[in-house]
Amino acid sequence: MNELSYVDGIRLIRHPGEQTHTDLTLTFGVGARDETLRTVGVAHLLEHLVMGQARRTPIEIQAMVDLTTTNFAASGSPDRVAAFAEAICAGLTAPPVDRLSVEVGVLAAEDGWSAAPLVASMLNTRYGARGPGLAWLEGAGFDRLTASHVIDFARTWFTKANALLQITGPMPSGLKFDLPDGPAPVRSIAPGRLLDGPSAVPGDIPGAAVMLRLPVGDGARVPSRVAEVLRDRIEEECRHIGGHSYEVDADSVSAGDGFIEWVVYAEAREGSSRAVAACVAAAVRDLAANGPTEAEMARVMERLDEDLSGPDAVLGPVYAAAMREILGEPAAVPLDPELARAVSAREIAAVLTEALPTVVCCGYDEGFEELVAAGFQPALPCPVLSAVPSGEVFKPIMAARVFARELRNTKLVLTEDGLVMSDEDGIHEVRWDDVVGVMRTADATVVFGGSGCSIPLVDGLFKGGARVLEELRRRVSDDLWYAESALGSDSAH
Repeated sequence: MNELSYVDGIRLIRHPGEQTHTDLTLTFGVGARDETLRTVGVAHLLEHLVMGQARRTPIEIQAMVDLTTTNFAASGSPDRVAAFAEAICAGLTAPPVDRLSVEVGVLAAEDGWSAAPLVASMLNTRYGARGPGLAWLEGAGFDRLTASHVIDFARTWFTKANALLQITGPMPSGLKFDLPDGPAPVRSIAPGRLLDGPSAVPGDIPGAAVMLRLPVGDGARVPSRVAEVLRDRIEEECRHIGGHSYEVDADSVSAGDGFIEWVVYAEAREGSSRAVAACVAAAVRDLAANGPTEAEMARVMERLDEDLSGPDAVLGPVYAAAMREILGEPAAVPLDPELARAVSAREIAAVLTEALPTVVCCGYDEGFEELVAAGFQPALPCPVLSAVPSGEVFKPIMAARVFARELRNTKLVLTEDGLVMSDEDGIHEVRWDDVVGVMRTADATVVFGGSGCSIPLVDGLFKGGARVLEELRRRVSDDLWYAESALGSDSAH
Protein backbone atom coordinates (compact mmCIF):
# COMPACT_ATOMS: atom_id res chain seq x y z
CA MET A 1 0.00 0.00 0.00
CA ASN A 2 1.52 3.35 -0.98
CA GLU A 3 -1.38 5.78 -0.72
CA LEU A 4 -2.94 7.55 2.22
CA SER A 5 -6.29 6.53 3.62
CA TYR A 6 -8.22 8.04 6.52
CA VAL A 7 -9.57 6.86 9.84
CA ASP A 8 -12.03 9.10 11.68
CA GLY A 9 -10.81 12.09 9.66
CA ILE A 10 -7.06 11.57 10.24
CA ARG A 11 -4.54 10.68 7.54
CA LEU A 12 -3.44 7.06 7.89
CA ILE A 13 -0.40 5.13 6.66
CA ARG A 14 -0.60 1.35 7.08
CA HIS A 15 2.80 -0.31 7.31
CA PRO A 16 3.13 -3.95 6.26
CA GLY A 17 3.84 -6.52 8.96
CA GLU A 18 2.72 -9.96 10.07
CA GLN A 19 3.03 -9.24 13.80
CA THR A 20 0.19 -9.96 16.20
CA HIS A 21 0.65 -6.76 18.21
CA THR A 22 -0.08 -3.22 17.02
CA ASP A 23 2.42 -0.37 16.69
CA LEU A 24 0.81 3.07 16.54
CA THR A 25 2.38 6.50 16.07
CA LEU A 26 0.28 9.67 16.10
CA THR A 27 2.24 12.64 14.77
CA PHE A 28 1.10 16.26 14.96
CA GLY A 29 2.64 18.97 12.80
CA VAL A 30 3.63 21.22 15.68
CA GLY A 31 6.84 21.57 17.64
CA ALA A 32 9.11 23.96 19.48
CA ARG A 33 9.39 26.32 16.51
CA ASP A 34 5.63 27.03 16.73
CA GLU A 35 5.86 28.55 20.20
CA THR A 36 6.70 32.13 21.13
CA LEU A 37 9.38 33.40 23.49
CA ARG A 38 6.67 33.90 26.11
CA THR A 39 5.42 30.31 25.72
CA VAL A 40 8.69 28.42 25.15
CA GLY A 41 8.24 24.88 26.44
CA VAL A 42 4.43 24.80 26.21
CA ALA A 43 4.46 21.92 23.69
CA HIS A 44 6.68 19.84 25.98
CA LEU A 45 4.55 20.69 29.00
CA LEU A 46 1.36 19.69 27.17
CA GLU A 47 2.98 16.41 26.08
CA HIS A 48 3.86 15.64 29.73
CA LEU A 49 0.36 16.43 30.94
CA VAL A 50 -1.25 14.23 28.30
CA MET A 51 1.15 11.31 28.80
CA GLY A 52 0.61 11.54 32.55
CA GLN A 53 -3.07 10.94 31.92
CA ALA A 54 -2.28 7.79 29.89
CA ARG A 55 0.58 6.57 32.09
CA ARG A 56 -1.23 3.53 33.52
CA THR A 57 -1.82 1.93 30.12
CA PRO A 58 -0.04 -1.47 30.54
CA ILE A 59 1.80 -1.36 27.21
CA GLU A 60 4.93 0.31 25.88
CA ILE A 61 4.23 4.04 25.38
CA GLN A 62 6.36 7.08 24.65
CA ALA A 63 6.16 10.65 23.39
CA MET A 64 8.54 13.27 22.05
CA VAL A 65 8.55 16.92 20.97
CA ASP A 66 11.12 18.15 18.47
CA LEU A 67 11.43 21.31 16.40
CA THR A 68 8.54 20.61 14.03
CA THR A 69 6.50 17.68 15.38
CA THR A 70 4.93 16.17 18.49
CA ASN A 71 4.73 12.38 18.51
CA PHE A 72 2.79 9.88 20.63
CA ALA A 73 3.54 6.17 20.20
CA ALA A 74 2.33 2.87 21.64
CA SER A 75 3.00 -0.82 21.07
CA GLY A 76 0.80 -3.62 22.39
CA SER A 77 -2.51 -5.39 21.94
CA PRO A 78 -4.89 -3.66 19.50
CA ASP A 79 -7.50 -2.86 22.17
CA ARG A 80 -4.99 -1.30 24.55
CA VAL A 81 -3.32 0.68 21.78
CA ALA A 82 -6.77 2.03 20.90
CA ALA A 83 -7.35 2.92 24.55
CA PHE A 84 -4.02 4.77 24.61
CA ALA A 85 -4.95 6.78 21.49
CA GLU A 86 -8.30 7.69 23.02
CA ALA A 87 -6.65 8.81 26.27
CA ILE A 88 -4.15 10.96 24.35
CA CYS A 89 -6.88 12.66 22.35
CA ALA A 90 -8.96 13.23 25.49
CA GLY A 91 -5.96 14.88 27.14
CA LEU A 92 -5.30 17.08 24.12
CA THR A 93 -8.93 18.15 23.88
CA ALA A 94 -9.19 18.90 27.61
CA PRO A 95 -5.63 19.20 29.01
CA PRO A 96 -5.40 18.14 32.68
CA VAL A 97 -4.03 21.50 33.78
CA ASP A 98 -4.67 20.67 37.43
CA ARG A 99 -1.34 18.80 37.23
CA LEU A 100 0.64 21.82 36.01
CA SER A 101 2.72 22.27 39.16
CA VAL A 102 3.63 18.57 39.29
CA GLU A 103 4.74 18.34 35.67
CA VAL A 104 6.68 21.60 35.90
CA GLY A 105 8.86 19.97 38.55
CA VAL A 106 9.37 16.90 36.38
CA LEU A 107 10.35 19.03 33.38
CA ALA A 108 12.82 21.01 35.49
CA ALA A 109 14.50 17.74 36.43
CA GLU A 110 14.47 16.48 32.82
CA ASP A 111 16.27 19.49 31.27
CA GLY A 112 15.31 18.31 27.77
CA TRP A 113 16.06 19.87 24.40
CA SER A 114 13.96 19.96 21.24
CA ALA A 115 17.18 19.95 19.18
CA ALA A 116 20.82 19.18 19.92
CA PRO A 117 22.40 22.17 21.72
CA LEU A 118 24.80 23.04 18.88
CA VAL A 119 21.93 22.84 16.39
CA ALA A 120 19.74 25.04 18.60
CA SER A 121 22.55 27.59 18.95
CA MET A 122 23.06 27.79 15.19
CA LEU A 123 19.36 28.18 14.47
CA ASN A 124 19.17 30.96 17.04
CA THR A 125 21.92 32.79 15.15
CA ARG A 126 19.85 32.52 11.97
CA TYR A 127 16.33 33.08 13.32
CA GLY A 128 16.78 34.93 16.60
CA ALA A 129 13.96 34.54 19.12
CA ARG A 130 11.41 33.26 16.61
CA GLY A 131 10.61 29.98 14.88
CA PRO A 132 13.49 27.47 14.92
CA GLY A 133 15.63 29.90 16.93
CA LEU A 134 13.43 29.37 19.98
CA ALA A 135 15.02 25.95 20.55
CA TRP A 136 17.98 27.73 22.17
CA LEU A 137 15.91 29.77 24.64
CA GLU A 138 14.19 29.08 27.95
CA GLY A 139 11.79 31.99 27.68
CA ALA A 140 9.71 32.54 30.78
CA GLY A 141 10.36 29.03 32.09
CA PHE A 142 7.96 26.16 32.64
CA ASP A 143 6.82 27.60 35.97
CA ARG A 144 5.57 30.80 34.30
CA LEU A 145 3.35 28.97 31.81
CA THR A 146 -0.33 29.17 32.68
CA ALA A 147 -3.32 26.93 32.13
CA SER A 148 -4.49 29.35 29.44
CA HIS A 149 -1.20 29.01 27.57
CA VAL A 150 -1.54 25.22 27.55
CA ILE A 151 -5.23 25.15 26.59
CA ASP A 152 -4.86 27.73 23.81
CA PHE A 153 -1.87 25.90 22.35
CA ALA A 154 -3.73 22.57 22.38
CA ARG A 155 -6.81 24.04 20.71
CA THR A 156 -4.79 25.70 17.98
CA TRP A 157 -2.48 22.88 16.96
CA PHE A 158 -3.88 19.50 17.99
CA THR A 159 -6.55 19.02 15.36
CA LYS A 160 -7.39 16.20 12.97
CA ALA A 161 -6.15 18.19 9.98
CA ASN A 162 -2.75 18.61 11.66
CA ALA A 163 -2.27 14.90 12.43
CA LEU A 164 -0.86 11.81 10.74
CA LEU A 165 -1.43 8.26 11.99
CA GLN A 166 0.86 5.29 11.27
CA ILE A 167 -0.08 1.72 12.17
CA THR A 168 1.78 -1.55 11.83
CA GLY A 169 0.07 -4.84 12.65
CA PRO A 170 -3.63 -5.41 13.37
CA MET A 171 -5.88 -2.40 12.97
CA PRO A 172 -7.72 -1.68 16.23
CA SER A 173 -11.48 -1.87 15.76
CA GLY A 174 -13.59 1.22 16.24
CA LEU A 175 -10.60 3.56 16.43
CA LYS A 176 -11.82 7.07 17.24
CA PHE A 177 -10.02 10.37 17.65
CA ASP A 178 -11.86 12.97 19.70
CA LEU A 179 -10.07 15.97 18.22
CA PRO A 180 -11.34 19.22 16.69
CA ASP A 181 -12.24 19.23 13.00
CA GLY A 182 -11.65 22.13 10.66
CA PRO A 183 -8.78 23.34 8.46
CA ALA A 184 -5.13 22.85 9.30
CA PRO A 185 -3.56 25.66 11.35
CA VAL A 186 -1.81 28.37 9.35
CA ARG A 187 1.86 28.74 10.22
CA SER A 188 4.51 31.16 9.07
CA ILE A 189 8.29 30.84 9.26
CA ALA A 190 10.19 33.99 10.13
CA PRO A 191 12.83 34.87 7.52
CA GLY A 192 16.33 34.02 8.64
CA ARG A 193 19.18 36.51 8.99
CA LEU A 194 21.68 35.95 6.19
CA LEU A 195 25.25 36.98 7.00
CA ASP A 196 27.86 38.02 4.46
CA GLY A 197 29.91 34.86 4.67
CA PRO A 198 31.20 32.34 5.05
CA SER A 199 31.00 33.59 8.62
CA ALA A 200 32.02 32.51 12.10
CA VAL A 201 30.27 33.27 15.39
CA PRO A 202 31.47 32.48 18.92
CA GLY A 203 29.78 29.45 20.46
CA ASP A 204 28.74 28.64 24.02
CA ILE A 205 29.13 24.86 23.84
CA PRO A 206 32.41 22.90 23.47
CA GLY A 207 32.47 21.88 19.84
CA ALA A 208 31.88 23.37 16.42
CA ALA A 209 29.08 23.42 13.86
CA VAL A 210 28.38 24.56 10.34
CA MET A 211 24.97 25.78 9.12
CA LEU A 212 24.19 25.43 5.42
CA ARG A 213 21.24 26.98 3.62
CA LEU A 214 20.64 24.50 0.81
CA PRO A 215 17.86 24.27 -1.78
CA VAL A 216 15.36 21.43 -1.48
CA GLY A 217 16.74 20.08 -4.74
CA ASP A 218 15.45 18.07 -7.66
CA GLY A 219 15.02 14.34 -8.15
CA ALA A 220 18.76 13.78 -7.70
CA ARG A 221 18.72 15.19 -4.14
CA VAL A 222 22.19 16.72 -4.55
CA PRO A 223 21.81 19.16 -1.59
CA SER A 224 21.05 16.25 0.75
CA ARG A 225 24.22 14.54 -0.48
CA VAL A 226 26.17 17.71 0.40
CA ALA A 227 25.06 17.54 4.05
CA GLU A 228 25.61 13.77 4.11
CA VAL A 229 29.19 13.93 2.82
CA LEU A 230 30.04 16.86 5.07
CA ARG A 231 28.80 14.98 8.11
CA ASP A 232 30.76 11.86 7.12
CA ARG A 233 33.96 13.88 6.60
CA ILE A 234 33.67 15.71 9.93
CA GLU A 235 32.91 12.48 11.80
CA GLU A 236 35.89 10.75 10.22
CA GLU A 237 38.28 13.56 11.08
CA CYS A 238 36.94 14.56 14.51
CA ARG A 239 36.11 11.14 15.93
CA HIS A 240 37.84 8.29 14.16
CA ILE A 241 41.12 10.00 13.25
CA GLY A 242 41.52 12.80 15.78
CA GLY A 243 39.67 11.27 18.74
CA HIS A 244 38.28 14.71 19.62
CA SER A 245 34.54 13.99 19.53
CA TYR A 246 32.00 11.41 20.51
CA GLU A 247 28.84 12.91 19.06
CA VAL A 248 28.92 14.06 15.44
CA ASP A 249 25.59 14.42 13.66
CA ALA A 250 23.36 16.54 11.43
CA ASP A 251 19.85 17.95 11.62
CA SER A 252 17.67 20.03 9.34
CA VAL A 253 14.59 22.23 9.33
CA SER A 254 12.67 23.80 6.47
CA ALA A 255 13.37 27.47 5.85
CA GLY A 256 9.95 27.77 4.25
CA ASP A 257 11.18 29.40 1.03
CA GLY A 258 12.38 26.43 -0.98
CA PHE A 259 15.48 26.02 1.18
CA ILE A 260 16.47 23.78 4.08
CA GLU A 261 18.71 24.78 6.97
CA TRP A 262 21.19 21.97 7.53
CA VAL A 263 23.36 21.97 10.66
CA VAL A 264 26.29 19.58 10.89
CA TYR A 265 27.98 19.56 14.29
CA ALA A 266 30.71 17.90 16.33
CA GLU A 267 30.95 18.12 20.08
CA ALA A 268 34.44 18.44 21.56
CA ARG A 269 36.07 16.82 24.54
CA GLU A 270 37.86 19.13 26.95
CA GLY A 271 40.80 20.86 25.32
CA SER A 272 39.82 19.91 21.75
CA SER A 273 37.70 22.88 20.71
CA ARG A 274 40.39 24.31 18.44
CA ALA A 275 41.06 20.98 16.75
CA VAL A 276 37.35 20.33 16.15
CA ALA A 277 36.85 23.79 14.67
CA ALA A 278 39.85 23.24 12.40
CA CYS A 279 38.31 19.97 11.16
CA VAL A 280 34.99 21.67 10.41
CA ALA A 281 36.65 24.58 8.60
CA ALA A 282 38.86 22.28 6.53
CA ALA A 283 35.94 20.01 5.62
CA VAL A 284 33.82 22.91 4.37
CA ARG A 285 36.64 24.50 2.38
CA ASP A 286 37.98 21.28 0.85
CA LEU A 287 34.61 19.84 -0.12
CA ALA A 288 33.65 23.10 -1.81
CA ALA A 289 36.93 23.22 -3.71
CA ASN A 290 37.46 19.56 -4.55
CA GLY A 291 34.28 17.64 -3.80
CA PRO A 292 34.11 14.23 -2.10
CA THR A 293 36.78 11.57 -2.53
CA GLU A 294 36.08 8.38 -4.44
CA ALA A 295 35.69 6.52 -1.14
CA GLU A 296 33.19 9.10 0.15
CA MET A 297 31.18 8.92 -3.08
CA ALA A 298 31.14 5.13 -2.90
CA ARG A 299 29.74 5.31 0.63
CA VAL A 300 27.04 7.74 -0.50
CA MET A 301 25.96 5.40 -3.28
CA GLU A 302 25.98 2.34 -1.02
CA ARG A 303 23.77 4.15 1.46
CA LEU A 304 21.47 5.23 -1.37
CA ASP A 305 21.11 1.61 -2.52
CA GLU A 306 20.27 0.53 1.01
CA ASP A 307 17.64 3.26 1.31
CA LEU A 308 16.07 2.33 -2.02
CA SER A 309 15.82 -1.33 -1.07
CA GLY A 310 14.96 -0.85 2.61
CA PRO A 311 11.59 -1.13 4.39
CA ASP A 312 10.87 2.60 4.02
CA ALA A 313 11.57 2.77 0.28
CA VAL A 314 7.85 2.97 -0.56
CA LEU A 315 6.17 4.39 2.53
CA GLY A 316 8.98 6.80 3.44
CA PRO A 317 8.13 9.15 0.55
CA VAL A 318 4.41 8.80 1.38
CA TYR A 319 5.09 9.89 4.96
CA ALA A 320 7.32 12.77 3.82
CA ALA A 321 4.71 14.01 1.34
CA ALA A 322 1.94 13.84 3.95
CA MET A 323 4.01 15.78 6.48
CA ARG A 324 4.87 18.46 3.91
CA GLU A 325 1.17 18.88 3.24
CA ILE A 326 0.40 19.11 6.96
CA LEU A 327 3.23 21.60 7.54
CA GLY A 328 2.12 23.74 4.61
CA GLU A 329 5.27 23.12 2.59
CA PRO A 330 5.26 22.73 -1.22
CA ALA A 331 5.37 19.22 -2.63
CA ALA A 332 8.88 17.95 -3.41
CA VAL A 333 10.02 16.50 -6.70
CA PRO A 334 10.01 12.70 -6.28
CA LEU A 335 13.38 11.03 -5.90
CA ASP A 336 14.66 9.70 -9.23
CA PRO A 337 16.96 6.74 -8.46
CA GLU A 338 18.77 6.99 -11.79
CA LEU A 339 19.50 10.68 -11.35
CA ALA A 340 20.54 10.12 -7.73
CA ARG A 341 22.99 7.37 -8.73
CA ALA A 342 24.46 9.61 -11.43
CA VAL A 343 25.37 12.46 -9.04
CA SER A 344 29.05 13.36 -9.35
CA ALA A 345 31.58 14.75 -6.89
CA ARG A 346 31.75 17.89 -9.02
CA GLU A 347 28.00 18.50 -8.64
CA ILE A 348 28.24 18.16 -4.86
CA ALA A 349 31.15 20.62 -4.80
CA ALA A 350 29.20 23.08 -6.97
CA VAL A 351 26.16 23.11 -4.66
CA LEU A 352 28.36 23.68 -1.60
CA THR A 353 30.33 26.41 -3.37
CA GLU A 354 27.10 28.23 -4.24
CA ALA A 355 25.98 28.00 -0.61
CA LEU A 356 29.25 29.35 0.84
CA PRO A 357 28.11 33.00 1.07
CA THR A 358 25.38 31.97 3.53
CA VAL A 359 27.47 29.46 5.51
CA VAL A 360 27.79 30.16 9.23
CA CYS A 361 30.14 28.25 11.54
CA CYS A 362 30.40 28.45 15.30
CA GLY A 363 33.42 27.67 17.43
CA TYR A 364 33.86 27.47 21.17
CA ASP A 365 36.60 29.50 22.85
CA GLU A 366 39.81 28.98 20.81
CA GLY A 367 37.68 27.28 18.16
CA PHE A 368 36.23 30.65 17.15
CA GLU A 369 39.76 32.00 16.68
CA GLU A 370 40.58 28.97 14.52
CA LEU A 371 37.59 29.61 12.25
CA VAL A 372 38.56 33.27 11.79
CA ALA A 373 42.15 32.25 11.03
CA ALA A 374 40.75 29.87 8.39
CA GLY A 375 39.13 32.78 6.57
CA PHE A 376 35.61 32.80 8.03
CA GLN A 377 34.37 36.35 8.63
CA PRO A 378 33.83 37.08 12.35
CA ALA A 379 30.26 38.02 13.26
CA LEU A 380 28.08 38.32 16.34
CA PRO A 381 25.21 35.89 17.03
CA CYS A 382 22.74 38.80 16.85
CA PRO A 383 22.58 41.76 14.44
CA VAL A 384 24.23 45.09 15.33
CA LEU A 385 23.86 48.62 13.95
CA SER A 386 26.68 50.50 12.26
CA ALA A 387 25.90 53.75 14.05
CA VAL A 388 23.94 54.96 17.08
CA PRO A 389 20.62 56.47 15.95
CA SER A 390 19.42 59.80 17.28
CA GLY A 391 17.21 59.84 20.33
CA GLU A 392 17.10 60.54 24.05
CA VAL A 393 20.43 59.39 25.54
CA PHE A 394 20.87 57.87 29.00
CA LYS A 395 24.32 57.20 30.49
CA PRO A 396 25.31 55.07 33.50
CA ILE A 397 25.47 56.95 36.78
CA MET A 398 28.90 58.34 37.68
CA ALA A 399 29.58 55.77 40.40
CA ALA A 400 29.05 52.91 37.95
CA ARG A 401 31.39 54.49 35.38
CA VAL A 402 34.09 54.99 37.99
CA PHE A 403 34.11 51.42 39.26
CA ALA A 404 33.22 49.53 36.05
CA ARG A 405 35.58 50.42 33.22
CA GLU A 406 33.39 48.69 30.57
CA LEU A 407 30.52 51.07 31.37
CA ARG A 408 32.41 54.27 30.50
CA ASN A 409 31.42 54.09 26.83
CA THR A 410 28.01 52.51 27.42
CA LYS A 411 24.86 54.41 26.64
CA LEU A 412 21.17 53.70 26.29
CA VAL A 413 19.17 55.48 23.62
CA LEU A 414 15.40 55.81 23.56
CA THR A 415 14.26 56.37 19.98
CA GLU A 416 10.86 56.66 18.39
CA ASP A 417 11.31 53.13 17.01
CA GLY A 418 12.65 51.37 20.11
CA LEU A 419 15.61 50.92 22.44
CA VAL A 420 19.31 50.97 21.53
CA MET A 421 22.21 49.89 23.72
CA SER A 422 25.74 50.85 22.70
CA ASP A 423 28.49 49.04 24.60
CA GLU A 424 31.77 47.20 24.04
CA ASP A 425 29.93 44.37 22.23
CA GLY A 426 28.42 46.67 19.60
CA ILE A 427 25.25 48.64 18.99
CA HIS A 428 22.16 46.54 19.70
CA GLU A 429 18.60 47.55 18.88
CA VAL A 430 15.22 46.19 19.93
CA ARG A 431 12.43 47.89 18.01
CA TRP A 432 9.02 48.28 19.62
CA ASP A 433 7.43 46.21 16.86
CA ASP A 434 10.02 43.46 17.39
CA VAL A 435 9.70 43.00 21.18
CA VAL A 436 8.85 39.36 21.92
CA GLY A 437 9.25 39.39 25.69
CA VAL A 438 10.13 41.51 28.71
CA MET A 439 11.53 39.67 31.73
CA ARG A 440 11.59 41.17 35.19
CA THR A 441 14.36 39.88 37.48
CA ALA A 442 15.23 40.80 41.06
CA ASP A 443 17.23 43.83 39.93
CA ALA A 444 16.70 44.33 36.20
CA THR A 445 14.30 44.40 33.28
CA VAL A 446 15.46 42.53 30.18
CA VAL A 447 13.92 43.37 26.80
CA PHE A 448 14.08 40.63 24.15
CA GLY A 449 13.79 41.28 20.43
CA GLY A 450 12.74 38.79 17.80
CA SER A 451 15.97 39.60 15.96
CA GLY A 452 17.93 37.89 18.73
CA CYS A 453 19.16 41.04 20.47
CA SER A 454 18.36 41.70 24.11
CA ILE A 455 18.81 44.83 26.21
CA PRO A 456 19.22 44.56 30.00
CA LEU A 457 18.03 47.54 32.00
CA VAL A 458 19.65 47.19 35.42
CA ASP A 459 17.76 49.01 38.16
CA GLY A 460 19.41 52.31 39.04
CA LEU A 461 22.22 51.92 36.50
CA PHE A 462 21.17 54.66 34.07
CA LYS A 463 20.52 58.19 35.19
CA GLY A 464 16.87 58.87 34.41
CA GLY A 465 16.25 55.19 33.61
CA ALA A 466 12.76 55.31 35.10
CA ARG A 467 11.69 57.27 32.02
CA VAL A 468 12.76 54.34 29.81
CA LEU A 469 10.80 51.86 31.91
CA GLU A 470 7.70 54.05 31.70
CA GLU A 471 7.95 54.12 27.92
CA LEU A 472 8.53 50.37 27.84
CA ARG A 473 5.36 49.80 29.85
CA ARG A 474 3.43 52.07 27.51
CA ARG A 475 4.73 50.44 24.33
CA VAL A 476 4.73 46.72 25.16
CA SER A 477 1.60 44.63 25.73
CA ASP A 478 1.12 43.24 29.24
CA ASP A 479 0.96 39.65 27.96
CA LEU A 480 4.63 39.85 26.92
CA TRP A 481 5.83 40.71 30.44
CA TYR A 482 6.83 37.96 32.84
CA ALA A 483 8.81 37.38 36.00
CA GLU A 484 12.10 35.50 35.84
CA SER A 485 11.67 31.76 36.26
CA ALA A 486 12.29 30.43 39.74
CA LEU A 487 13.78 27.33 38.08
CA GLY A 488 16.87 29.21 36.87
CA SER A 489 18.07 32.67 36.02
CA ASP A 490 19.42 32.17 32.48
CA SER A 491 17.44 33.16 29.42
CA ALA A 492 19.08 30.38 27.37
CA HIS A 493 19.86 26.73 27.96
